[in-house]
Amino acid sequence: MEARRANALEASERESAFVAELKRKSDEKAAERKQERLDAYNKKNFGDYLDWVAGNDALKEESALSANDLAIRAYLKSIKG
Repeated sequence: MEARRANALEASERESAFVAELKRKSDEKAAERKQERLDAYNKKNFGDYLDWVAGNDALKEESALSANDLAIRAYLKSIKG
């Protein structure tokens, strides 16, 4: 009976260490996955809108654009590849 308890305790400790390692790995990637989800959301939901907004400024020279217009143009280039 005592041997079973010892084996069960040892197995529990091994499993606990395994679970702790999985949690550590998951926590390391959490911020990266959060940013990927945010980028995918923004690309899906704001790309068309920003294209429409930027459409009025498409023919303007870069020197005539505001900082916000330049940021929109750069973002659109980054999501379109």
